[in-house]
Amino acid sequence: MSLFRPYKYKSRPDLESNAPVKHGFFLFFELFFRKIWRFITLNIYYFLVTLPMLIMVYFMINGYFADQLISESGEFMDMLPGIGIFASVVSYIPQFLHTPLVVLSMILYGPATMGLTYIFRNFAREEHAWVSDFVSRALSNFKQGLFFGILDIVVVWLLANGILGDFAFNAAAVGIVIKTLSVIALVVYLFMRHYFYTIAVTVNLSCFAILKNSWYFVVLGFWRNLWAGFVCLLGLVVCFFTLPLISLITVPLLLYSFTGFAVVFTCYPVVKKYIIVPALEQEAAARGESAAEKKEEEAVEEEEISEEN
Repeated sequence: MSLFRPYKYKSRPDLESNAPVKHGFFLFFELFFRKIWRFITLNIYYFLVTLPMLIMVYFMINGYFADQLISESGEFMDMLPGIGIFASVVSYIPQFLHTPLVVLSMILYGPATMGLTYIFRNFAREEHAWVSDFVSRALSNFKQGLFFGILDIVVVWLLANGILGDFAFNAAAVGIVIKTLSVIALVVYLFMRHYFYTIAVTVNLSCFAILKNSWYFVVLGFWRNLWAGFVCLLGLVVCFFTLPLISLITVPLLLYSFTGFAVVFTCYPVVKKYIIVPALEQEAAARGESAAEKKEEEAVEEEEISEEN
């Protein structure tokens, strides 16, 4: 089946009401492999959108650690050789296009993440989603996607500089404090980031309200955040710091889909518990009150009619 042709979905019989509930770990892999071709297709789309940013990060990392990557024989050891294969395309692109492509990638990064998260959220809820929703949801959530995408880039860049920066001009203790606080802030932000896009594609809230709720979920979903963070870290290590061939295959085909779906699958229950369920209960209560008021009005009208008669 071609990756880019429309998918034909087969009807699946409903599960029996008395069927045992599957453990989340097994359910995750069942869903992932059941929809593996859609995950691969989405990963390719997202990879193409973020490739200029990835190449920029590749050159920045190798440039920063250049002194440590030069061996005693004078040879340069590429820190991310698998990504270096993708970075080689730069030599075939006119230089005047380098900056515009990176800027365009930064602009599209947030909205593309919105589209990806919407599909992952539906998959996690075992609901249907078209691969084309990647584009449609990116456009419908473009403003919030742009905001959170730029926020991701700015915050991570600042905190990474705080962690890796050279603070020799300050006292050693000050440099240690800055690095420690930067590490803590980065971990907290990455935990908050687990919820930015999921909340945005699920409920209508302002960016400020999403940030506030995500801050609460750092604590309320702490253990889920740890698990999701561990899966992402493991995926990054395997895909970037093992064999170049693994990077060449997994980064364009699986990395973003696997880690992204793992985060949504793990953290969506927190959003459901503290946002969706209370909202539904409130709506149900409001409908009940309105129904009671309507019945009361009808009763009053009937009494007035009987009195007139």
